[in-house]
Amino acid sequence: MKKYPVLLFLIVILATLAMNLNAQSFEKGNKIIDAGIKISIYNIDDPDDNDEDGEDDRAASYTIPIGFEYAISDRIGAGIEIGICNYFTEEDTITRAIAKANSFDVLLKGNFHWVRKGKADLYSGLGLGFSSFKYESNDNLNSSYKATGPYIRISVLNARLYLADAFALGLHFGLPIMNFEDGKLTDDLGTDLNYRLRFSGWDLGASAAIRF
Repeated sequence: MKKYPVLLFLIVILATLAMNLNAQSFEKGNKIIDAGIKISIYNIDDPDDNDEDGEDDRAASYTIPIGFEYAISDRIGAGIEIGICNYFTEEDTITRAIAKANSFDVLLKGNFHWVRKGKADLYSGLGLGFSSFKYESNDNLNSSYKATGPYIRISVLNARLYLADAFALGLHFGLPIMNFEDGKLTDDLGTDLNYRLRFSGWDLGASAAIRF
């Protein structure tokens, strides 16, 4: 008789393992909300710059992305993501001013989930949207640059691991591209110029997700 509790315990364990093996981490009808933090490194290209050194400027930022995805099939998901982005800036060695740069980003996303067995969800995708960028020098001239332009993000590799049925942690790697064709550069001296900038680089992020 003492063997029955042990046998029952083994049956429960085997049944749980079988359910985990057969479970799908991404299925048609799933709704997923995620949020996290993302670090981005950019090369900044000015198409009108005639410098002969051929070197682009660089920038780095951190973004708080908040996204929603709906599984329209067992493999394909569609959704939207908004990002609140702040760029890292340093104190100017001459004016001692610290500039401020930020953006508000919106992406419409499509993802293909190529591994969705058990607790793992691996996927790649593409996002199309816009970025609204603003730079303020905070110096005596009050120089500023404002621009809105198309934003493309190639979502190279994403990995979610479900720690519970509805909760997962994720890692993300992507290639962002932003193009500002009609940016406006102004200051207190009356400068009012159109100025083009292009951002391209890579990003790495982490997130938490809820599935329902």
